[in-house]
Amino acid sequence: MSLGTGGAMLSPLVGQLAAKAKASEDEIPKRFVFVVRSNGLRPWGIVPQGLEDYGKQRHKQEKLIDLSLVDYKLHETLKSLEPFKDRLTIMQDLSGRAAAVSDPHGANFGALGVYRSDNGSPPAAETIDAALAKHLPGIFPHLGFKMGGASDLIAHPALSAWTKGKPLPFYCSPTMAYQELFGSLATGKKMKSAAELDRHLLDFMVEDVRKAQKDLPGMEREKMDHYLEGFEALRDRQVKLANLDDSVRVHIPSIIDKYTSPVETHRLEAHFDLAAASLIAGLTNVITFDADDLDGRYEGLGLGEKSIHGIGHLSDDYKEGRDSNFADGTDGVGARNIVRKFQVDLLAGLAAKLDAVPEGDGTMLDNTLIVFLSDAGQQHHANYQNFPMLLIGNLGGRLKTGRYLHYPSYGQPGNRTIGSFYTTLLHAAGAPRDGFGQIDLKLPKGEQEQPLAELLA
Repeated sequence: MSLGTGGAMLSPLVGQLAAKAKASEDEIPKRFVFVVRSNGLRPWGIVPQGLEDYGKQRHKQEKLIDLSLVDYKLHETLKSLEPFKDRLTIMQDLSGRAAAVSDPHGANFGALGVYRSDNGSPPAAETIDAALAKHLPGIFPHLGFKMGGASDLIAHPALSAWTKGKPLPFYCSPTMAYQELFGSLATGKKMKSAAELDRHLLDFMVEDVRKAQKDLPGMEREKMDHYLEGFEALRDRQVKLANLDDSVRVHIPSIIDKYTSPVETHRLEAHFDLAAASLIAGLTNVITFDADDLDGRYEGLGLGEKSIHGIGHLSDDYKEGRDSNFADGTDGVGARNIVRKFQVDLLAGLAAKLDAVPEGDGTMLDNTLIVFLSDAGQQHHANYQNFPMLLIGNLGGRLKTGRYLHYPSYGQPGNRTIGSFYTTLLHAAGAPRDGFGQIDLKLPKGEQEQPLAELLA
C-alpha cells in the first residue's frame, strides 16, 4: 500500500526521479524554496515602517528605489524576520502581465511559469521551480507541499509543472510525506519494515517488467521502457535513502499531533517541519509550498467564519457595522495581518532551522533562497501589474540583500518583470538563460530577457 500511494504521487515524475550526477563534493549546493499564497500580497503589509507611502494601493513609482533596511523597522507582521534582516530583500512592482488571465483570482501555472494559464488548463511549459530542480538534482528533484483538506493525500495544483502538460505532485498529508521522505531512515520498526518491503517489491517489479517486455510489439515495448526506467529510478532512490549518513537521522522530525490534526494550520506547520528536514538531510534542493487556496479556511487562526476567498473580499477600510466584518469585529486589515503574520512566522522558522546548521564558512541559510509571493500579485482581484515579494537568503553571496527594492510601476520606463526575476535566479544558480517564460509585448523585449542587475551581486 505504501508503494502504491508513493507511485501515485510520483507518477508525473516517474521517469525523472533518478538523481543526476552531483557536482564536485567541494561545491556547496544552492537551494530554493518557493512559498506561494493566494489572495494577493498587499504592499502595505510588507513595506518597512517609515516607507508607508510606497505601500499605498494605487501608488505609482516613477524610478527605481534602492534602500538599505538597516535604518528601518519591519512591518509588525514581519517582526519574526528581524534576525535575518541582513539577508532579507523586499521587492515591489515587478510586473506579471505576461501571465495575466481573465480570472482575477490567480495566474495559476503562470505565476511561476510566466505564461497565460487559464483556470483548468494544463501547464503550457515548465515553471521556475522545475527549471531549477533540473539543474540542482537531488534524491527528490522537487518536493511540493500543499495545505489541503484533512482527508487529502496528494494533489496536483495549478502551480508547478515539470514540463508542458505535466503538473508536479504536492503532498497534502504530512503523514504520507513523512513515510515517503523518511520511512527508510526512521527508527520505528513499522517504518523501517515498510521501507524494506518497498525495496523488495521494487526489485520484483523491475524483473517482472523486464520479463513482460520481451513479448511486446515494438511500440508497446518502447512504452514499457519508460515504465521500467521509472521503477528502476524509484528503486535507486530507496537505495540512496538507505545509504545516507546516519547523522541525517538527527534531523528527522517526530510525528506529533499536528501531522494528523484536522486543523489546517497545524498540518501546514508539519509540512514546514518536513521541508526543513528534507533540505538539511540533502533529500532535495527545490521545494514549493502551495500555502493556501481560495476554498480553504483559517479556522486555526480564528478566521473560520469566512473562506479565504471571503477574506479576499473584505475591505482594507474599516467601517463599523460592515456586513463583511467578523463577529469579533476583525476587519479586512486585521484578517490579512493575522494570515500574513502566520505565514511569515513559518518562513522565519524555516530560516532559523537552516541557519542553525553550519555549512562552509556560514550556514545552510547562506546557500538558500526562500521566495514568498502570491499567485495573484498584490491584491485579491489582480491586474497582475505588481507582484510584491519577500526574499530570504543570498545564495552564497550571489544576491545582494538587506534592501528594499521598488521598481518603476507598470507603464513607467524601467519597469521589470517576474520573468526577469526568474532569469536572475537561474543566473544565480549557475544555469543562465536569456529570459524565462513569455514576454510582455507592451514592454521592451531586451530588458525582459536580462536578469535584475540590482539584485545580482
